[in-house]
Amino acid sequence: MSTTHEHNDQPAAADPAGLTLQTDEAKATVAEIVADNEALEEAYESAEASAEALAEQAHQLAQATEEVLEELQDGQAPHGA
Repeated sequence: MSTTHEHNDQPAAADPAGLTLQTDEAKATVAEIVADNEALEEAYESAEASAEALAEQAHQLAQATEEVLEELQDGQAPHGA
């Protein structure tokens, strides 16, 4: 069996220049994917922070609107009752 195993390893080493080229291309592709992923992560975090800020502003606006409506309703109540 060791003879068969040795024969299976030979084709992998038959073209070291081609393998090096593929490895360099693979490394470049991986580096590009990693850079893209980092950029996407930064964009996601920025969008998430913006969404949280907008949600807080919307909550504050809703509270302010509710307070104004309550004041308007109180102002319409009969004063002499």
